[in-house]
Amino acid sequence: MTTSSRRIGHYIAFVPAHCKLERGFRTEMGRWLRASTCDMVYGDSLHPTNDKYEEPIQVLRPGWSPERLRGHCYVGDVVLATVELVARVGGADALCSLSPHHRALLLSEHAASIGRMPLFLYSAPWEYRFPSADLEAVKSHCLRTGINAQCHTNENGSGVVVERTQNNEPTVAVIIPTRGTEAEVRGKNRVLAAHAIAQLVEHSTFQNFEIIVVVDDATPATALQDITNAAPGRVHIVPFDRPFNFAEKVNLGAAHTTADYLLLLNDDTEPSNPHLIETLLSYFSDDTVGLVGPKLLYEDGSIQSAGHFFNPVPYDSYRGFPGNCAGAYNMLTVAREVSSVIAACALTPRHVFVEVGGLSAQFPGDYNDIDFALKIQLLGKRVLYTPYTDCFHFESKSREAKLNPAHVALLGERWRDQLENETYGHPALQKYQVAWKANRPGQRSVDEAVGPTAPIASK
Repeated sequence: MTTSSRRIGHYIAFVPAHCKLERGFRTEMGRWLRASTCDMVYGDSLHPTNDKYEEPIQVLRPGWSPERLRGHCYVGDVVLATVELVARVGGADALCSLSPHHRALLLSEHAASIGRMPLFLYSAPWEYRFPSADLEAVKSHCLRTGINAQCHTNENGSGVVVERTQNNEPTVAVIIPTRGTEAEVRGKNRVLAAHAIAQLVEHSTFQNFEIIVVVDDATPATALQDITNAAPGRVHIVPFDRPFNFAEKVNLGAAHTTADYLLLLNDDTEPSNPHLIETLLSYFSDDTVGLVGPKLLYEDGSIQSAGHFFNPVPYDSYRGFPGNCAGAYNMLTVAREVSSVIAACALTPRHVFVEVGGLSAQFPGDYNDIDFALKIQLLGKRVLYTPYTDCFHFESKSREAKLNPAHVALLGERWRDQLENETYGHPALQKYQVAWKANRPGQRSVDEAVGPTAPIASK
């Protein structure tokens, strides 16, 4: 692929032959760049179709996501870098010889600041609308940055899987709050917590975990017996004698362990993926990671959550879509940073949990996971969603799903700026929309950029 470089102010643009810089580059985009302090910049793109009467496909790109860039070149084929940055990584000629994915990875490794320009930077034929993926580029990136991993292309060829290697076997405490609820799962009546424990113990290839079950005083004796028998000798029962508060129960469970990591797990889950814990743990070889969640599935295999998204109301991305859905521009096929994940199944280092004060008891049912994830990000830690492992979640079978207006107001009071300025969204999105539309008249649905979602009512 032939790429040329073009000097624009104190930036150099790398433009593959199939791409064309938009005319607005000299006006609005030029003003944006002159005010920018970023070393590396990327932007949106337009992709005309073969139908001259159809509007171009628009790719609106989210904010900076280093984990997603490892999976595929979501920043697009055209990037800009300061003259100084280009010189540090070998010069423009050397960068022009690389694939877009390789070039973006190399520049990002040396950039002090990376910015998304929320404007149409370039146009390219419609077949170039999907992110490219260069396996060899990711392998060399991992070698340069000290990521000990095995890399391979994913099943549909849309991205690169970076399987990090665990050099040790840390201890994990699985914390399950419950009141002994019994419900029908897969055609059979079961004590939910007992089922979750049995599935985890039976299927997990990682076994260095303890199980802490925080139970209400009103838990039936028969349910308590089923929970204990689900993993004889491995279940530690912690009584809870206060009104329902999911956050308090999780915090109480965490206080009863010295394990390295905490796996927060709802009782209405089925953690039957054998590599669930190992996959989640692998991301913590990078100490900038503070929380990781898997793809959550409903009982029928459809998606319950592919991470949270703020608009500014929190939504579950791709709720109700098929479990193998690739998402807009293959976003669901690669690991990526998200603003939050559901605490129904999520792993965090215990020291991070302690440092942020655990889950806030001010959110007894809803939003405590969102509040927790945002507190973690205040520490400078990243929150990740991974599609490379999954967990079934039989949502709201243990309690009725309700939104508490006071909790909604409190979340807004505490995190208004983060909710209204979603890092992994786009300024062109209309607010408070389930199927989002761009604010600019005549544009396609921003469903193309970030995909449809469903509002969050409960865990």
